[in-house]
Amino acid sequence: MTKPPGYAEAMAELEEILDELEGDHLDVDVLAERVRRASELLTTCRDRIARAQADVDKIVADLDQFESDDADDDDEDPAADD
Repeated sequence: MTKPPGYAEAMAELEEILDELEGDHLDVDVLAERVRRASELLTTCRDRIARAQADVDKIVADLDQFESDDADDDDEDPAADD
């Protein structure tokens, strides 16, 4: 099984396919195959974007929690520790 391309690779291949589809020299016998491949690449890109968004959301939530915890620590009465 072939490893799916990375986002940049998939986008570059999509650009190539788009150029082919916009050109006058695309073989009709190849058309369906190129459109199918473009669909696969779009799915790959969407999946990678969704994963990246989830990762960023988690990192931001973790940072927000850290900042909240840090603010709570700053609000504590230092005399209460005595």
